[in-house]
Amino acid sequence: MTHVLPALALLFVLNGTFAQAATLPATNDSASREVPPAPEEGGPRNWRVATLTGSLNLRASPSTTATILARYAPNTLLDNLGCLAAEGRAWCDVQALGGGPRGYVAAEFLQPARAPHGAISRGPDDSAQRAGNGDFDATGRLRCHRAGAPGDWCAFGVARSGGGYATVVVETLDGRSQGIYFRMGRAIGTATSQVYHPEFRAEREGDTTVIYLDNDRYEIPDAIVLGG
Repeated sequence: MTHVLPALALLFVLNGTFAQAATLPATNDSASREVPPAPEEGGPRNWRVATLTGSLNLRASPSTTATILARYAPNTLLDNLGCLAAEGRAWCDVQALGGGPRGYVAAEFLQPARAPHGAISRGPDDSAQRAGNGDFDATGRLRCHRAGAPGDWCAFGVARSGGGYATVVVETLDGRSQGIYFRMGRAIGTATSQVYHPEFRAEREGDTTVIYLDNDRYEIPDAIVLGG
């Protein structure tokens, strides 16, 4: 029979001081130490910060005494880089979606993040590898434009792995093949090299992500990234 233990006060640092974050029931000690799976083990690709109030500490190691590297607001999206047990609780190795410091957060303040279509994306993302091998789910042409010149159409190929994860390879206006990475439907960066590293910027216009590589503009509709 499962017995509900007295409420457990969960503490985290709020603006430099300790504050009560939530009061949660627990069934036993092993439940609090249950380690969530990594994407390679069928776990979610991303977490959503689910603290009830305040911010969640990102720490340099899985310990409440470790250095605080950053603080995450509720609903911040994080990459799931694997979890482990330490100090009687589960900790997850994370990084903010799109980049930032990498560290550990207490797993009890995380929930699986839902992708743009509403489902939880699980398993590893193989879109970049498939795109590199030319294994595309769709090909076509998209609108592109260079400042001071007429609009044009540029060829593309897209490899998708579900949940808004995709790698779009565009034939740029100067004839290069340029990979653009999407996670959770968001453009997060490009493939770069020592000889070519354009300034990257992404903006939203309706149902289209507009990518700027230096002064060149590429329009990528959501249908390319999400399919359908």
